[in-house]
Amino acid sequence: MEKQVNEDRQIFELHTKSDGIYLRIQTSSDGLVGTILQDIIYTLERNRIYNYPLSQIKKALQFKNKETEIKVSDPMDLPIMDEEINIEISSNKMYAAISFLPPQKGGKKIQSNQIQKALQEKGICFGMDMDLINTLEQRRKYYHKYLIATGKEPLPGKDGYLAYHFATTKDVKPEIKEDGSVDFHNLDLIENVKKGQVLVTLYPPEKGVPGKNVFGEEVASLQGKPTRLPQGKNTFISEDGTQLIAAIDGQVIVFENKVNVKEIYEVPANVGPSTGNINFVGTVIVKGNVLTGFSIQSGGNIEVYGVVEGANLIAEGDIILHRGIQGMGRGKLQANGNVIAKYIENSYVEAQGEVRSEAIMHSFVKSGTSICVEGKRGLIVGGVLRAGYEIVAKTIGSSMATVTELEVGLDPSILEQFRFLKENVKKLEKECKQIEQAISLLTRLQEAGELSEAKRDLLIKSTKTKIYLQQQILSTRNEMDQLLPLLEVKALGKVKALKLIYPGVKVTIGTISMYVREDIQYCTLYQDQGEIKVDVYR
Repeated sequence: MEKQVNEDRQIFELHTKSDGIYLRIQTSSDGLVGTILQDIIYTLERNRIYNYPLSQIKKALQFKNKETEIKVSDPMDLPIMDEEINIEISSNKMYAAISFLPPQKGGKKIQSNQIQKALQEKGICFGMDMDLINTLEQRRKYYHKYLIATGKEPLPGKDGYLAYHFATTKDVKPEIKEDGSVDFHNLDLIENVKKGQVLVTLYPPEKGVPGKNVFGEEVASLQGKPTRLPQGKNTFISEDGTQLIAAIDGQVIVFENKVNVKEIYEVPANVGPSTGNINFVGTVIVKGNVLTGFSIQSGGNIEVYGVVEGANLIAEGDIILHRGIQGMGRGKLQANGNVIAKYIENSYVEAQGEVRSEAIMHSFVKSGTSICVEGKRGLIVGGVLRAGYEIVAKTIGSSMATVTELEVGLDPSILEQFRFLKENVKKLEKECKQIEQAISLLTRLQEAGELSEAKRDLLIKSTKTKIYLQQQILSTRNEMDQLLPLLEVKALGKVKALKLIYPGVKVTIGTISMYVREDIQYCTLYQDQGEIKVDVYR
């Protein structure tokens, strides 16, 4: 296949008439001046014709598909000329083109080895198209330029780059459930990271591969450009300078092209369909409400400025509710620290530390230390409250004798575990009794010789089940025995009412219980010598 520069080129030739030398031009579909004009000028001057009508030649080249004759010289003898080889080198030395000028008046044609010899004389030794050279030695077009040699372009080095080990953007698309409903709860908007976690890895630039021009000279390559780690707040760079690492637990974000770790995640409005559930390793601050059905899990504190509805809040630290929780029987607060809420209504609350509120109504509240209900209302009414040390309020119960249970003096978790084990023993003993009845019936059938093969298998299975249940009962009772000494320790807990405890309130201190039958004002309830006693508030 011929490789040439400037396809569809115009054809021209010189011929002699009685009145002079003429240039015949046959233009193609494109009337381009281009390098054709240069070839014509070169041919004219090669034939020692210098006073040619350049403007007429240019004009003729503008036409398309037209033959034009132009007188370029008075009568003269054209010189005898051999076929010529013309070699052109690109300015960057990466390309070499070859063209051929025809012989005149019996001049000699080039020989088979003259093309390579001409290239060698020019110093061209790399990237030569040997197939094209062989073809041109057999046949060639005059005035056509063929790309005869091509250098090897250098390959630029790969730029240094960054590999991010977290999602730099979030595509907020709620999941469509099988029933066609949209799940707005699990939007996964927060990118949590732990202290010491690698956030970004830097890869250095790579060296390029040098090229070579048609003279065999090396062509330098461009080296890859370096980049930098996008260090922002609460991050640090590894000693070898290749990794960006989180300095704290928190949310990783990209802000102003820097990677930052935020220890506080702030929700400017409500926690709801627009945010989904929140799961964050640090502190969460919510400026709005937390809507029913949504949840917040925090590795630090949770602070809500609005109302918490029937939502689920779990914190490794404290939970602070500026306006309280209206749980509607679904709301749940769990904190390894303290719980502080304006009010608590129809909710489940559990804190390893203390619980503080202005009003607790119809809720289950458990504190590892104390429950303090003070402030303007200071009311506890309905529900169950358990505290390790004391429960303090202004008013406990109501004039309607609303059932309200208070328990202090024991670790609530130990008491709950003991109650759970006690209920489990009852359940296991009931199952064991039913199995024993079945075994007794099957044994009588066996003694009477009326036991079928299937019932024999059932007898074996029932016997194994009885043994298993007896082992479970024994194991559970052993657990209860281990907890019992903790329950029998003299309880130091107190229940204190600054104003009044109404009838309908049940008070348990340690393992001793008392039902309030009449109003008790300005009082402290405590346990002494196996009974609950009443003293003044102090």
